[in-house]
Amino acid sequence: MASDTRLTLLDFYKARDPDGSQAQAVELMNQFNPILRDAPALPTNAPLGNRTTFTRSLPSVGTAKINRGVTRSKSTTDQRIDALGYFAGRSEIDSRIRKMVGADAFNRRRMDEDNRFEEAFAQYVAQVSFYGNLASDEASFDGLGTRMGTLNPGTDLTASQVWSMGTVTGGDGTSLYIVDWGERTCFLGYPQNAAGGLDVEDKGEQNVNDVDGNPMFAYVSVYDWFCGLVVKDPRRIARLANIDLSDALAGGATQGILIDKLEQIMARMPTPPRGDEVVGRRVLYCATALWAAFTKQARSQSNQALSIQDYLGQPTPHFWGHPVVQCDQVSTTEPTVS
Repeated sequence: MASDTRLTLLDFYKARDPDGSQAQAVELMNQFNPILRDAPALPTNAPLGNRTTFTRSLPSVGTAKINRGVTRSKSTTDQRIDALGYFAGRSEIDSRIRKMVGADAFNRRRMDEDNRFEEAFAQYVAQVSFYGNLASDEASFDGLGTRMGTLNPGTDLTASQVWSMGTVTGGDGTSLYIVDWGERTCFLGYPQNAAGGLDVEDKGEQNVNDVDGNPMFAYVSVYDWFCGLVVKDPRRIARLANIDLSDALAGGATQGILIDKLEQIMARMPTPPRGDEVVGRRVLYCATALWAAFTKQARSQSNQALSIQDYLGQPTPHFWGHPVVQCDQVSTTEPTVS
């Protein structure tokens, strides 16, 4: 018989306090993924994605002479489509449990389950935002790491900066990502007729089938999230890849100092946006372990590069005025970027 993924009566009693009331669970599985908090959620200009038109080349101009003609020229444009992903979940709880534990306990447990689904979605979409790959999963979207999967020093003005710290030994490679969030730069898109986030719908009591195909009644909740990463200006995202985490934590000189490479990358990016501008704000993302190494290196190298400032109500390290935040979904076992 196939395994069942529905909540059981035992699951309900495991979640009770000694006095029989519904327990307040400690959510040890929760993670910190502020990329979903930072990214603006905006409707796309097409049902299944967002179409961006950008200038590929400028017209040719130059000097001219009287009684001589002028050479014709024109600009060229190109288009890029950012796909939307569809993420879904479903919860079914046997209706008979409600009769056994009471309506209040049953409803509180369903609410707890909704919260855990929300956390699962947050972790999954955050992971896809960095490593999603449309080529391997057509229902997903390309994440930052996938879009910046090869090294590029910035010679192509329509491409992103992707630099390498060097050779990684021991399989503990990671990256630091730079994103300029905003309507004209980079945002999380959603269909115009859909909700701009996770949609939770209580379907109530429904007739469903058990694992053997036999009918039963259950309370059903359905979860849907349509979203995708839209990068309108590729110059506004960058990646410092192939960071050897153990070397960075030790402050060793094998790969050099992180802030030196970061300064070179950001020097080639467009002027950083201010928080009050339409284009948005620049944020740096890295794994928690690398965040600790970064702050240690920056503090020891300069008293000006690193500062502690308020960001969304929290004291946050800033590198030259840009917040540096840790994301649990940034991998510390990334493959080598070449």
